[in-house]
Amino acid sequence: MSQKLDYETTLTPEIIEKAEKELGEDEHRRTESVLALREWAKKQPHLQAMPLDAKFLLRYLRGCKFSMEKAKKKLDLTLTMRAALPEFFDGWDPLSPENQAILSIGGGSLPLPGYDHLGRKVILIRPAVVDLVKFKFEQVQRAGFMVSEVLGDEDEQLFITGMVALVDFSGYTMNHVTGTPVSSVKKLMVCFQDAAPMSPKSMNYIHTPAVFNILNNLVNGLMKEKIKKRLHMHGEDLESLYKEIPQKMLPKEYGGENSSVAELSAYWKKKCEDRRDFLIATSKMRSDESKRPGRPKTSDELFGIEGSFRKLNVD
Repeated sequence: MSQKLDYETTLTPEIIEKAEKELGEDEHRRTESVLALREWAKKQPHLQAMPLDAKFLLRYLRGCKFSMEKAKKKLDLTLTMRAALPEFFDGWDPLSPENQAILSIGGGSLPLPGYDHLGRKVILIRPAVVDLVKFKFEQVQRAGFMVSEVLGDEDEQLFITGMVALVDFSGYTMNHVTGTPVSSVKKLMVCFQDAAPMSPKSMNYIHTPAVFNILNNLVNGLMKEKIKKRLHMHGEDLESLYKEIPQKMLPKEYGGENSSVAELSAYWKKKCEDRRDFLIATSKMRSDESKRPGRPKTSDELFGIEGSFRKLNVD
């Protein structure tokens, strides 16, 4: 196959070398794999209307170390999730009032400029920054997905070197616990653990109040063992955090030299606004379950939540 890809790399020579060493990636394998994955998608009746560009497909191939079967499974599941979870994947207009309000205070997630000592992207998440009396948990997660989608489209290195999550629970109260539906957390965990092209290399929790334990017990019960092993609970000990994430990389509020949280929030809000057409178009990229061979995937099958609740209420 001598076809060329609709793709120009943004990677540095060092990261290209890392991809060769760790993922076995070279130009030939990259081209063959992208074309094969695209051909496979075109033959799936429920996916064939999708405009799958090389950069998007490479996320899955790199995240799965070029295992075609794993990449197919994750890609299918991602597009299926987008159809099954309108509460997270509808309404991706960054100019809507609720998205504007959440993005303006850095709700959802804030990727930090630059990379850590291992070349990884650091993502700051502040679950308590949005008042869950005013906004729904699902609306906050939607803003987070939008930022992640823009980041994934613009940061190729992310899918080779990986990412690190920093979760700051400052200000987390009982209102945040009661505003977080258990069923939505379960759905999110399927998105992050099974559908996402890659999982965090390290998860770091700081400023965890006592009430946080209620949420932590729920999430921990749903977390895969390999992710649990990557979890670091620092509490109030920022020196412990700096062993995982270089201090200078962090925002000023965390003792670092990076942009302030307000600057980061303004940057990502504008970035989402600038990529408005992309975000709206991307949110429409989803499976058409009415065309899936066999039977459509339902929420019961994907999450095992609604079905079990319904069964409890029969008779």
